[in-house]
Amino acid sequence: MSTTDTRTQIALIGAGPSGLAAARNLQKLGIPFQGFEAYTDVGGLWNIHNPRSTVYESAHLISSKTTTEFSEFPMKAEVADYPSHREMRQYFIDFAEHFDLKRHYHFGAQVLRAEPVGEGASPLWRIRWRDAQGEHSAEFKGLVIANGTLAEPNVPKFEGQFSGELIHTAAYKSAEQFRGKRVLVVGAGNSGCDIAVDAVHAAESVDISVRRGYYFVPKYIFGKPADTLGGKLRLPVWLKQKIDALVLG
Repeated sequence: MSTTDTRTQIALIGAGPSGLAAARNLQKLGIPFQGFEAYTDVGGLWNIHNPRSTVYESAHLISSKTTTEFSEFPMKAEVADYPSHREMRQYFIDFAEHFDLKRHYHFGAQVLRAEPVGEGASPLWRIRWRDAQGEHSAEFKGLVIANGTLAEPNVPKFEGQFSGELIHTAAYKSAEQFRGKRVLVVGAGNSGCDIAVDAVHAAESVDISVRRGYYFVPKYIFGKPADTLGGKLRLPVWLKQKIDALVLG
């Protein structure tokens, strides 16, 4: 923990992608800050070693690297067009080391509570956290929260009875969990599609349940990552939808 008067600093919670982006921007602006990260390293959900990570063995970035990377820190040429979670973890580690961001963070520090102190438009913020030495509290000039939205599973309630195993994607790590089972994947988001593709290699059968029609976009169109098609050319929404429907149809 920095010995600087914390009341002159911004408290920044999280060292995942958004937290690192916030840290870099505060650094560039010369705004002093103190970071807090519950895990022992950067990367957030993309660090599969983090107990709160929800990535699975086959997880890859859904967008291509050139549309996702930080503009001032391009991904290496040898990184895949759609990086794996391992490549993403290393990228965030490299980013933090390149810009010397880790020294601003207090790792292994779980923030327990954040609350404004006093009245007015710009109150101080009292942060309470726990680390290996116990619980601590300090007041900060401001607060930036980048602790992520996907670490806590949102498990739906289904009417009726179901005697099988019900798991959330947060508990999924490998297709071996489905070995010999009949699997129903509810939802066709990024994780749902990934897991369905994984499951066919181990499960007895795989079905997907969706509530509306979907376009399943291939990763590559005409040999290029789909999200780079057209380059920087911006088309009217109605025209882009017609072109997309033609190409994907």
